[in-house]
Amino acid sequence: MAYLWAKTAKNGEAGWHPLILHMLDVAASVDAVLDREPESTRTRMAAILGMKWEDAWPWLLFVVACHDLGKACPGFQCKWPDFLSNTGLPLPRSPNVQINHAFVSQIALWEVLQEKGWPTELAELTADAVGCHHGERASPITLRDLEGDLRALGRGDWVQARRSLAGAIGQVLEPDKPPTKLNLSGPDFMLLSGLTSFTDWIGSNEDFFPFGTPRDCENLFGWFQKRRSDANVALDAIGWQYRIALSQKQKSFEDVFALSPRPLQQAVVDSLANLKKPSILLLEAPMGEGKTEAAFFAHLEMQRRFGHRGLYVALPTKATGNAMFKRTLKFLQDQGRDRKLDLQLLHGGAGLNDTYQNLRISGIHDPERGGEIRAGEWFTHKKRALLSEYGVGTVDQAILPILPVRHNFVRLWGLANRVVVFDEIHAYDAYTGTLLIQLLRWLLALGSSVVLLSATLSPSVRRRLAEAVKADLPEQEVKYPRLSVFSPGENPVQKHFKTDPARRKTVKLLKIQADLPGIRSAMEDHLAKGGMGLVLVNTVQRAQELYRLFPEGNRLEREGHRVGKKLINGTEVFLFHARFPAEGRQQREDQVLETFGQGGKREGRKILIATQVVEQSLDLDFDLIITDLAPIDLVLQRAGRLWRHERGIKDRANIPEPILIIAGLAEEEPPSFDGPLWWGKVYREDILLRTWILLRGEQRYSLNLPEEIDGLVRNVYEEEVKVPDLLLERMEEALFEGEGEALSKSIQANQAIIGLPDDASWNDPARFILYDEDESGFHRTLMAQTRLGEDSVVAVPLFQEDGFHPETTPDFIRAKQWFLRAMNLSRKGVVMKLKSLGVPEGWKKSPLLRNCFPLMIDTEGCWMEDQTVFLDDDLGLVYESKEVK
Repeated sequence: MAYLWAKTAKNGEAGWHPLILHMLDVAASVDAVLDREPESTRTRMAAILGMKWEDAWPWLLFVVACHDLGKACPGFQCKWPDFLSNTGLPLPRSPNVQINHAFVSQIALWEVLQEKGWPTELAELTADAVGCHHGERASPITLRDLEGDLRALGRGDWVQARRSLAGAIGQVLEPDKPPTKLNLSGPDFMLLSGLTSFTDWIGSNEDFFPFGTPRDCENLFGWFQKRRSDANVALDAIGWQYRIALSQKQKSFEDVFALSPRPLQQAVVDSLANLKKPSILLLEAPMGEGKTEAAFFAHLEMQRRFGHRGLYVALPTKATGNAMFKRTLKFLQDQGRDRKLDLQLLHGGAGLNDTYQNLRISGIHDPERGGEIRAGEWFTHKKRALLSEYGVGTVDQAILPILPVRHNFVRLWGLANRVVVFDEIHAYDAYTGTLLIQLLRWLLALGSSVVLLSATLSPSVRRRLAEAVKADLPEQEVKYPRLSVFSPGENPVQKHFKTDPARRKTVKLLKIQADLPGIRSAMEDHLAKGGMGLVLVNTVQRAQELYRLFPEGNRLEREGHRVGKKLINGTEVFLFHARFPAEGRQQREDQVLETFGQGGKREGRKILIATQVVEQSLDLDFDLIITDLAPIDLVLQRAGRLWRHERGIKDRANIPEPILIIAGLAEEEPPSFDGPLWWGKVYREDILLRTWILLRGEQRYSLNLPEEIDGLVRNVYEEEVKVPDLLLERMEEALFEGEGEALSKSIQANQAIIGLPDDASWNDPARFILYDEDESGFHRTLMAQTRLGEDSVVAVPLFQEDGFHPETTPDFIRAKQWFLRAMNLSRKGVVMKLKSLGVPEGWKKSPLLRNCFPLMIDTEGCWMEDQTVFLDDDLGLVYESKEVK
């Protein structure tokens, strides 16, 4: 037994590690991890086996230790044939080395657990959960074939060797009475799988768990005790601290924020006092009412009450994630804990965020309290990021755990027993919205609490939330703004609260046609004496064309990147959309926040031309907004950027009232939503039509916010708008297409997930893993998608001076320089051409570039494969020819 090996030294060096010692290394890691978890986590892990913690503890360590039991087979041990003679075990004539040893572990552990008196189905599913620790789950056919493959498993001597290993582990850990629970639920399975993979990663790290020797196998109990200390050192090193609540005693809202709670925040405080279990809190309120602070407070109190182990805040975009990261960092700093905290930023542009990068390099230390906040390097790997105690990122990162990606169960284990906040939840279509609802079901089943934030929300979403906890909404809902509490097994509770009177406003509503010259004229006319203006258009192409309509001017730069232009009359014009190289886009985002944010210098005339990238969560404040027609909830969201902060009239260039101008409302009939506007490619036509009818009404000259928000949203999404005869046929066609598309997206979402937590649908190995995000070249239909849309690629602009060679793998510094230019492109012709060219062979070996495609740019700025595609410092990537429908 002492000469069965688990690992050998890398790079041809001498040395190996006995299998029995590695199994104990991982058992020690399990013990160390669970010891640092809150009691609620240990209780939940014990519930996997239907036992109390003290009885379940040795069994959990035992089954996870057996994760590599399958390495004791001819198909694995023969990979070092010269050493095999030391074991005295016979080899088959031609051992089958094309096996997954984790699946052999699964078969062996199932047999061992049954011999120890476990119920058959519980033993089978427990072994299955442990056996998929490499991210792949065995199908019934694979297991059946493997069970009969003696060239892989070996005969009686090998079976006895595996039993001896398990017996030796049992003597060290001493599990007692077997569990009597009959099976595992979906959440049980994912928790055990996630714990197994995570602790295997820890226990396999040779920096902390150096190789042992056969002599070490003579005192296995002593080895386990030593490795238990090593596990603590390893966890300290990667930043896995004891999961202690930020606040261990009850605090008032004033204690936390040094401010009196607003009505919204007081409603949350009152509702938290009545919670008896992890639940979903839905906050619907206008922008600026303090929803984020309310969510932070809810996290503090639910973490204290229910033993939650951290926080993840999910946002719809990278830009909103960046803004929330700073707020979350400040919140954590203000709590004054005397221990280290880890905070991660989870999205594709995290490498460009200075605040996050500084946190990775040096952290933030509080000398008075002894606390420290860092972004630990170990958690920066995308499969591990959700294991960090605190995190901010996109909603995509939160949804991935319920999609069939490799090691999705590790991500689920990371989100389990957490508080998860979702902001701007109205921003998602039927596909992503359905995924979100299903994720909430998993989170509740994993013991997490959820806080949902939205300024505007349709009644249908609230109905689906109630269904997620198997309840019904009250027939008569309380009026907006409101707090809804959804607790499993209980009827939803709703509470109305008043808005801040100072934030109530009447917005003047004006209507113009959708032509770009008219939009430019309207902006210049209304800002004739200066002011801060936003033009928010629905497509990048319209944003680029409108920017071009303004005269040439002097370059406006930020850290060497073009961000806008200053016209001869002093007007500053900025352009912000998603089709800039990543580093340049980040500079534009920072410039927008600095210029139009709360502390910006409000001098002269400044105009921002942007797409939906400024629609969500960014703290921007404009005197005047012109927006393309959009669904009513998004129109209201955009209107929330008007007069966001209290200022004197002089700071608003003497503009007497907030003004919202909607392009596309002035015509007697709605414009075509096909080309050249292409609004129908972005939004459902039936919703656009109902919004047009509602806002085009003859008596509609203003919007009273927030009083009218709920009614306007309900009128559009519950189809309460009276459709005029001249639009009936167009509406019927649009409704048929829109409802069909929404149903199709919802079905696609339900088919995309790994199954549901409360039935048997999760227990299907065929839908367990379809895609490994670390591998390049997957077709979109095989990828796990958090959002639907046109096929897209990540392109990296390269120039002649970059010295690009397809076969060469760039070093990390060069790869990072190139990756900082990355853009996500979805234009069909461009995507098809880039995919036909493929990922360069040299890039496939680069962790940063393995999923990227080079976009070769000539000296004139044009793409070498298509001269109608060019990269411009001012405009971003431009498609000169019009996209066909």
